Amino acid sequence: MSRSALLAISIFIFPFTLYAEEKPPWAHESEASIVKVDGNTTSDSYSAKQKTSYRFDLNIISASGRYLQTKASGSETAKQWDATLRYERELSDLWSLFIQHGAESDPYAGYVQRDNSDIGGKYYLIKTDPETLFSELGVRSTKTISSVSNNVDYSTSCRLYIEYSKKINESVSGKFWVEYLPNFKDSDAYLVNYEPSVSVMMNQVFSLKIAYLVKYHNLTLTAAEKKEDTTFTTALVAKF
Repeated sequence: MSRSALLAISIFIFPFTLYAEEKPPWAHESEASIVKVDGNTTSDSYSAKQKTSYRFDLNIISASGRYLQTKASGSETAKQWDATLRYERELSDLWSLFIQHGAESDPYAGYVQRDNSDIGGKYYLIKTDPETLFSELGVRSTKTISSVSNNVDYSTSCRLYIEYSKKINESVSGKFWVEYLPNFKDSDAYLVNYEPSVSVMMNQVFSLKIAYLVKYHNLTLTAAEKKEDTTFTTALVAKF
């Protein structure tokens, strides 16, 4: 496993050590799933995801990570990971500014590593206990290392992000987010990502989550490469 993948996993594990301290202002959410199939075909799939935030005064520092690997009959068929560090400064109850840097990898989608640096603003249109709706608008600078040619590409994009979440009842909640990234240098090289999900609470800490993630990149490097990657996940979530 590469050092970058190990970094993503360590970000997933590290917050549990921090949480052991006496009453720190941490918020943490982790999810994990394992699927193993044996018989006529053999496949293994592992995925993990986490987000941890620390709030002090009007400042929020958060770290998030995700890792997925799938093998079929001993051969790897999918591997993705990402890790992001973010700083957010609240200007009011509805407005905030943020800066973040992240790295991601999906060699089967055409890139060994993609580094993203973002700056922008966040605004809540709805901010209540059962329902939230907010949008983010900013600029992203990207460095991409191709898994096909090993070339390095630099680009700048606008980033528009919208997220809506709602508690349907005391046990069930839903969320939908969409991210649109038009490329300033090449109008055909835009990205669209979105994910609907539903969570069912089992108790105060654990819940079951079903999510469908779609990552669409309009410009492909080869004719055989698909423009859309989808991931359907059923995961156990721990939130505290």
